[in-house]
Amino acid sequence: MAILIDTNVVLDFLLQRPDHYSPAKEIVYLARKRTYDFRISSLTLGTVYYLIRKEFSHDQTMLLLREFCVSIPCLGSAPNVCSDALFMGMRDFEDALQVAMAKSECDMIITRNVADFKHCGISVISPLDFLQLGMENG
Repeated sequence: MAILIDTNVVLDFLLQRPDHYSPAKEIVYLARKRTYDFRISSLTLGTVYYLIRKEFSHDQTMLLLREFCVSIPCLGSAPNVCSDALFMGMRDFEDALQVAMAKSECDMIITRNVADFKHCGISVISPLDFLQLGMENG
């Protein structure tokens, strides 16, 4: 089962956001151990670059992203992702793109914005709930 990690979780980890870093760090730890088949989207990679580039140099940012992508590979882009997202009816187009990309290869999305993904047609779970579920099933 492949699992898409949403942009906010990646940013929580790389920027070490105080209120959200711990669960994001645990998810990345599980990815590095290859406990689960985690993925990110190319959209996440571009967004993360844009946002963390404000705090780090280009070279530092690229190094962070390269190291991150060793553990968590990018999804490929299915041919109909953009058109699917355009007609999905979600209020946030970026979220719609994430859902459309996830549906091409994944069974679940981990995000802090679970409410934004209601009725998207794929399982959605928060980082904390995912970790709790893993502890119960592990």
